[in-house]
Amino acid sequence: MATVNGTNYSAKTVLTVNPLTINPFSTATANQQINIATERAILSSGEVARMAAKSLGEDISAALLSQNASIEAPQGSQVLTVTVVDSNAERAAQKANALATAYLAFRSEGASQVANTYIKAIDKRIAELDQAAKNGSASSLVLSDLINQRNDLALVAENPGRIIGFADASDLGSYPGITIYLAAGLTGGLILGLLAAVFKDRVSRKTENAQRLAERTGKKIISMTEPTDMEGIRWVVRSLQIDSGAQTRRHRRAIGVLSLGQTSETRFRALLAHVLEARNIRCHSQSLASVTPGDIDRGWPEGFEQNVWPEAGAVLIGIPPGIENARVAVLCDRFMDAAAIFVDASTPLLTVQRQLETCSGIDPESLCLVFVEKHRKRRERELWPVIRTEQAGEKMHTTTTVEST
Repeated sequence: MATVNGTNYSAKTVLTVNPLTINPFSTATANQQINIATERAILSSGEVARMAAKSLGEDISAALLSQNASIEAPQGSQVLTVTVVDSNAERAAQKANALATAYLAFRSEGASQVANTYIKAIDKRIAELDQAAKNGSASSLVLSDLINQRNDLALVAENPGRIIGFADASDLGSYPGITIYLAAGLTGGLILGLLAAVFKDRVSRKTENAQRLAERTGKKIISMTEPTDMEGIRWVVRSLQIDSGAQTRRHRRAIGVLSLGQTSETRFRALLAHVLEARNIRCHSQSLASVTPGDIDRGWPEGFEQNVWPEAGAVLIGIPPGIENARVAVLCDRFMDAAAIFVDASTPLLTVQRQLETCSGIDPESLCLVFVEKHRKRRERELWPVIRTEQAGEKMHTTTTVEST
């Protein structure tokens, strides 16, 4: 289906998502569950956009394709809607269909990779039972169950979902765009200035300020006067309940740290670690940049960090911009207890909204949204060496130094 808005055409493709049974040892109920918010994040990811751009064979970047696309996922449903805007009706329809097709292929490929891991283990067990059968000690019932499990896993990637509504350029009509009427009505100096101010506020894609961020996200916002506002960082620690003693998963608190603004997440992660150490909370700080995508897909951190993390009161995980949203969503579902997301006036609202959707696997009460009012490089250069020196192990009284900088 498709509609026209001014000179831009909006094409929609609708698809359903089927449950994938990739763990033969999980319950039937678990196998039927679909986290539609996670699937929405996967469909919005750069990897799916790259696959779609490649299939189109056009001179279009994955970033531009993703920028002009929006994904809808009604809560509690198994339906996804892809909407793409383009100045050409046929191209809009092709791009929407390509994104939906690429998502299904990505989902199928991922399920196949996980299933193959189980298949190898089952094949090994079947071989052992075959050998035991020759000695007359094997159970035919167990062997039959294993064979059935293997057959089911071999077919797991065959039906990841299906497109139930292809975008079609032939559905489009044409009529004058609204910009023609707006141009005719914008007359008079005072009226023009007033309308321009209102229009800017309505159509601005940037966060601009903390109030606008709160209105668009519906969340409580912690405001920091600048990137090195230690009082603001203490409020972030309080909001994340790092020192509350709560433990919902393997570690006391596993905290994701993201920066969608001009200041690196590394800086905010160092400030959080500084406050935690001042409260005698031992923390482990690590960036996902040091973890390979393959390790994340294989279940990181389970089985990878056993020698370091059990002694930590809190684990700070930095999430740099290059990490795919799909992988971040999986970590939020299975590992992260909370997340601190730092934004500033330059951060696009759409980026904030997509990141909140990516982190939907975390309890909403444990998602801390922080607005940084100013970006002051000089103050950061003065503060940063102090934090680094303390982390290097030199015994310095840094709290007074930090706040009086």
